[in-house]
Amino acid sequence: MYFTFLVAMALIIMVGSICGVVAIIKVSSLRHDLEATQHALRQLRHRQETTTSSSENHTSSSIRSSNEPSVKSSTESDALEENREHHTLQPTDAPPLHDDNAMRATKGHAMAWLERAKQQWLVWSGAGIFTLGGLFLISYLISEGYFPPLARLGLGALFGVGLIVSSEWLHDKLRCYTQIDWPSYVPAAIASAGFISLFGLTLMAATPYQFISDPIAVVMLALISLAATFYGLRFGPLLTVVGLIGAYGAPLFSTSATPSYGLLASYFLLVAAAITYVAQRVERRWLWRSLWGMHLAWLFAFAHFSAPLLIVTGFAVGSVYVLIAVPRLGWLLKPTSDGPLSWRILVDIRSWHHHALDTWLMLAIMLIASMAAFPLSITAGIPLIAALVGWLYLAPLFSVRWGAWPALGLIWAALWLLTSDLDSSALAQHMGLSIGVFTLLYSLALGKRSPKSIHFIWLACLATPLMVSLNSVVTDPFWGGQPPHAYSTLLWSACLAGGAAILAAFTRYFKGTDQTQHLVRLSLWCGVNAHLALALTLLLSNYALTLAIALQAVVMLWLTHKYRITLADWIIQALVSIVLARATLLLLTTNHMTSVPDTLWLYPSLSLLIYGSQRWVQSQTLPAWLTGAQLQLIALWLTSTTIWLCDLQGLSGVIYSVSGAVVMSMNWSLLACVYLYRYRLAQTCAFLYRFSGIALLALSILIQLILFVDHNPYFEEVSIGYSPLSSLLWPWWGVPLLVCLWLGREGSSSSLAFNARVQLLTGTAAAFFGFLLVNGLIRQAWQGDTIVLSLPTSNAELYTYSLVWLVIGSLTLLGGYWQQSVRVQQGAMATLALVILKVFLVDMASLEGLMRALSFIGLGLCLVGLGGLFQWLKQRQWAV
Repeated sequence: MYFTFLVAMALIIMVGSICGVVAIIKVSSLRHDLEATQHALRQLRHRQETTTSSSENHTSSSIRSSNEPSVKSSTESDALEENREHHTLQPTDAPPLHDDNAMRATKGHAMAWLERAKQQWLVWSGAGIFTLGGLFLISYLISEGYFPPLARLGLGALFGVGLIVSSEWLHDKLRCYTQIDWPSYVPAAIASAGFISLFGLTLMAATPYQFISDPIAVVMLALISLAATFYGLRFGPLLTVVGLIGAYGAPLFSTSATPSYGLLASYFLLVAAAITYVAQRVERRWLWRSLWGMHLAWLFAFAHFSAPLLIVTGFAVGSVYVLIAVPRLGWLLKPTSDGPLSWRILVDIRSWHHHALDTWLMLAIMLIASMAAFPLSITAGIPLIAALVGWLYLAPLFSVRWGAWPALGLIWAALWLLTSDLDSSALAQHMGLSIGVFTLLYSLALGKRSPKSIHFIWLACLATPLMVSLNSVVTDPFWGGQPPHAYSTLLWSACLAGGAAILAAFTRYFKGTDQTQHLVRLSLWCGVNAHLALALTLLLSNYALTLAIALQAVVMLWLTHKYRITLADWIIQALVSIVLARATLLLLTTNHMTSVPDTLWLYPSLSLLIYGSQRWVQSQTLPAWLTGAQLQLIALWLTSTTIWLCDLQGLSGVIYSVSGAVVMSMNWSLLACVYLYRYRLAQTCAFLYRFSGIALLALSILIQLILFVDHNPYFEEVSIGYSPLSSLLWPWWGVPLLVCLWLGREGSSSSLAFNARVQLLTGTAAAFFGFLLVNGLIRQAWQGDTIVLSLPTSNAELYTYSLVWLVIGSLTLLGGYWQQSVRVQQGAMATLALVILKVFLVDMASLEGLMRALSFIGLGLCLVGLGGLFQWLKQRQWAV
């Protein structure tokens, strides 16, 4: 069996050698064919240049001979046209259009790589098979024990060195003795097989056999990498690619159960440094990018298999140095002298800017480092986090392309603290506070160093509030935590107050009159306001934070007005949206059973602040947004007041209280009318007003349906009051009646998109609510606190219904005639007809004999007179 295996390996080696020789012969013939094709193309190009010059001569001669006879001109023009036709048939080397240059260049590079792959695949396949055959042969000899360990290593060294010497001989000597034009990639393929063998041999000598120590192995691997680098410069970068694959794949052949992580990390960093050096020398950026995947894969393996954290830290920092810092700054990390970049460019990592590539690579390294550091305790993960965060903070000092990296470091540190025991560890909370304060001071220093880099000032204004907010939120009892010490809140507030003082003092460095200086001062004062607002919130209550955010928006508007700075509307809109969101949540969480809830003074205060800030607004679209915010706050205040007056615990208790539900429905329907009125007048944000109005109407209708089904006073004993003047029916059915009438009136206007069906619906709803309201008030006047239909009804009450509805119908008829509304007149006539029928059929039902006959005669005369009156009014209207 072993003999068969040896024969198979020998056949594989033989086949690989034959493939290599055949490939050499084929490539040589292809190169001769290529030279012949190039020679033919040069001849065609020469003919084209000759044709072009002759056409120019013909054109100039035709211009000079414009006064000659027409026969000659036509002859020359025919000749010129034939020459042009001949010219269009010839191949041309004219440059393509400017718009297609990039696309054609890309296609040309792709075709060049494809042609190289077609020509060289046999050579590289043969070299790979040859290398595998040698490795399998050595493995077989080792497993059979034919040679002692030292002899095995010696044979491996001879094998690798022999391949390298053979490649050198092919490159220099064989070309001198033969007439074959040997391609340079043939020696490169053979040399790459030799270097891969030497890589594996060194690892075997260090790990399984322990003939050499780990430091000596690192030195030998470094020397082999440098040698591969030298041959890459000599034979081309493709040898470096093969060496790269072999270098990163060689540790996989190690059979050690406990790998030496320190040795492997040093080895991979040396390999990456060698490849980076080659990429810089040959000016091939793709070569530098090609090692990212394999290098990060090994870094991921270190983090996944729980390598010692110090080794992972060194590996990660070294990777940042080799993969990111060296290609941009050089081996000595010399800072660049580029101008400041806009913050929009720095945060735009979607486009392939130079800094965007670095940012993506840095994010990948941070993600892998998170796998190693986040699961550990806070004290164990400090080295790795401190090393990478320190580099992220120092990066802007070397290149302006990395100006956004301190913000990444701050966010990453915050995430690390969140995954640790921040809710119970005093060390974690104090570290977060220290990071925030340090970021404040460091960012101010960077902002003073480069005033045009406004993002540093913004980072200084946000760093300490971010970390304090993180601590206070996580340690809040709502989240199950608590401050580690009683003085923690005081300490956080003191840090915020100190940060506000530092920001205020720092404004004296920016007293210029240009736009940048004004924007820096605006940012600093906004930061002062944010620090003080958060400090007061920690010392007072959650309501103070909502008020402070609103005050922040007001101060920003005042500062923009004072310094004549144009500020983006979305910033103010975002702050106002946060205020509205917090105000809405406060309505849901506030206990209204107390004496006076805080929402009763908070909502008017917020509304007054927003109203006062409108005088400083410079935008044309922002006032409509602020007006909508005031309406929202008024709606919240009315809702909160209703809950408090109705003695309800919260908003969820509205459906269990008839009076609370009635008042809430009234509030929401009236606010819906206000929103729809603003929708008719607003030029911007109209869709928000319409959406809010329709939503409030829907809520009001829902409450009315619940009340009508579950708490109808005609069927349930509901207390509505003893006097019709103070009856609960006025807000219950009177306000919806007015709302329906207003909606019907607005529906006739062209500014609102109400159609005829909506007008008919609102008119029907108004008639329904009016019927309920009038009958309910009449019954309340006779029955008292409850108006259940099961109670006995007297004749006087029946006569009152007829009298009141007769007056209402008559007044409605006159009003319709006055307004020239046919629909109102028809409704009034129908009402009067029903009243008359009710009088004679219900009220006089007890009459008998002559009185009954007279009643029916009177009914007929009334109906005839009513019909005549209606026809007379109709004719008068037509005449007009």
